[in-house]
Amino acid sequence: MLKDIYRKHAGRFLISLIPVVIFGVMAPLRACMIQLLIDSGNIGELLEKFPIVAAFSLGVLFFEWLSRSRQSIVVRGLEMDLRNQLMHRLFYISANQFDKKGPDYYLDKFGTDIRMILDDGVNNVYDMVLQAVHMMAAVIYLLCTEPFILLVAAVACAGQLALSDLLKKKASLAEAKYTKAQEIYLDGVRNDLGGHRVIRAFDAVKQALEKQDNLSDYVSWETECASRTLYWVKALTSFVSNGVFLIVLWSCMFFVAAGRITFGEAAGIIYMIKFILTPCKKLIGDFIRFRALGKVTAELEGLLTGESDHDNKESIGEEIQEIRLDNVSQKISDDFSLDHLTLTFEKGKKYAIVGEKGSGKSSILKLLTEYGTDYTGHALVNGQELSELNRESIVQVSPFADQQVYIFKDTVFNNVALYQNYSIDQVTEALQKTGIYDTVRKMPKGIYQGIRGEGEIFSDSELQRIALARLLLRKKPAAFVDEITSGFDSADAYEMEKMLLDEDMTIINITDRYNQALMRKYNEIIVMDDGRIVEQGCFDKLMEKEGKFFRLYKAFGE
Repeated sequence: MLKDIYRKHAGRFLISLIPVVIFGVMAPLRACMIQLLIDSGNIGELLEKFPIVAAFSLGVLFFEWLSRSRQSIVVRGLEMDLRNQLMHRLFYISANQFDKKGPDYYLDKFGTDIRMILDDGVNNVYDMVLQAVHMMAAVIYLLCTEPFILLVAAVACAGQLALSDLLKKKASLAEAKYTKAQEIYLDGVRNDLGGHRVIRAFDAVKQALEKQDNLSDYVSWETECASRTLYWVKALTSFVSNGVFLIVLWSCMFFVAAGRITFGEAAGIIYMIKFILTPCKKLIGDFIRFRALGKVTAELEGLLTGESDHDNKESIGEEIQEIRLDNVSQKISDDFSLDHLTLTFEKGKKYAIVGEKGSGKSSILKLLTEYGTDYTGHALVNGQELSELNRESIVQVSPFADQQVYIFKDTVFNNVALYQNYSIDQVTEALQKTGIYDTVRKMPKGIYQGIRGEGEIFSDSELQRIALARLLLRKKPAAFVDEITSGFDSADAYEMEKMLLDEDMTIINITDRYNQALMRKYNEIIVMDDGRIVEQGCFDKLMEKEGKFFRLYKAFGE
């Protein structure tokens, strides 16, 4: 997928390199302009050469601007494609796949990882091309002017790079020791501050402060040692750089004295040397950063090319006629599984799934909607095996609403319509059905009132009414519902659940509300315990049995 994205922008990328190469050649050739000015014999000749130098300088400026401008266009296009492809991919993986990593992981991909690919990959390639052209132009200039100085510069450059590598290692060791000392110190501070109450209660303040004094002395000493090393590295690096410059300067003056080059050529050579030394160091650093991108690129490629939940899978069609579980088991965690479930959900009927917390109620809905194909037995939707179906097609005809209502930073209208093509009348009708419209219309902007994240202007029960409005607006033939009235008081919960059960649709509802009038509306009640179905049947049948459901009803009945 990444290769496809790069291939799509390859032509534009290659064209954008043309001004980079031109600028890469022209920038070092300022040395020729310096040579022209210094070697001018008189004021007349100097004035005559000035327009040439000015025009050349403007040309360098133009091609530098053009190269950066073309580069930014290519990078913008790549960035858009990377972000769009990743976003499109993420919305076609199942909730189970998404939850395994979590939103923070994917946010890093959109932020840090894509930025690294653009900076250390794409922008780095432009910089490497530029530095390589700088070096080639400088080498050609020195070969044409005084080849011996090129040899001097090459030896000095090699020595500088070798020493720089050694000094970097020493600096890295010093920084590592300092970082380790900081970690030990902060861990000690965190440890003692965490035990603040204990230290005070047991009169151990003096001892704790002595311990902290020792830690502080230790980290201060390590900081001083690291600083001395780093200052020495900087001083030596500066000394070597100045030494290389003086060697080149001495060589130039020697050849000027020997009559082999002019003062202008000497000045041009000294100016040109930086286009050998600096690019040489930068190219090595850029190449290391480019190679280090392998892991980040591989992870992003895996996300972009991994199988999504709907790839090469069949759709269930217009609506769900029947869902049948035949001896289905699924491991949910290390210590909990759904265990040999056998049951049938038929079109148009209402089903309640009840049980104590942790009994496996929600796991049934997750199995049917978003959470994987790793089950045993047979889970059939309209006679087709669930693992072979496109899960997106299931939620398209039977949306899933639960007690954890997510509110977008947007208007009330868009929070209900979810950016789909619904009219204001349709959204209003859904809000009226759930009893939240009167609250919304009294807001300054009514249905177009903006909501900040997590629905700060609404109570929990009002948020659940919005979630119900989302569900009812779509008028789908079936719905999976998970404790969507948990935030309501008993009277409002009864009203909302009754309204939902009166809808002409198949309902599979997880509920902790044991209201007799509502329970009698369900065609079947499924009772869960420890991942197993322990009872199932209508309200009266289960009450007569006086089993698990009977005890739940007696304990929690309204």
